[in-house]
Amino acid sequence: MPASATEFDAYKKVNVETASQGKLIVMLFNGAIQRAEEAKRQIASKRPEGVHKNLVRAQDIVAELRSSLNMEMGEVARNLDRIYEYAQHLLIKANIRKETGPVDECIAHLIELRDMWEAAFEKAAKEGESIPTPPKMNPGGSSALNIKG
Repeated sequence: MPASATEFDAYKKVNVETASQGKLIVMLFNGAIQRAEEAKRQIASKRPEGVHKNLVRAQDIVAELRSSLNMEMGEVARNLDRIYEYAQHLLIKANIRKETGPVDECIAHLIELRDMWEAAFEKAAKEGESIPTPPKMNPGGSSALNIKG
């Protein structure tokens, strides 16, 4: 018997609340990639409202990743900030023009970053380095991740 939407939402909530910081970061990237992919489908279907909704959601996720950077960590954090800013620029450009080109470029960057983070967290886990527990989510749904460069 298929799970209901309520059961799925409950599962997602438990999954997020019990995830490691590394898993949360990867989940954020996956969410942004999924929203951007959906925006491309909406562009193809000529549904501007769907395009806008999905691209804004992807922008929000990238903004969350960007705001969670620990800028005291130096050059790596500053470089990541620039990449996230560029990803947001591409999503805004795609939303204004309703074109898939900027979305495709953004998705490519997000996939590369996601894979990089995933590899870094897997390596840290194998080497026995502690990965901090996930932060509490605030009522607005935003977390305050502390991503160290």
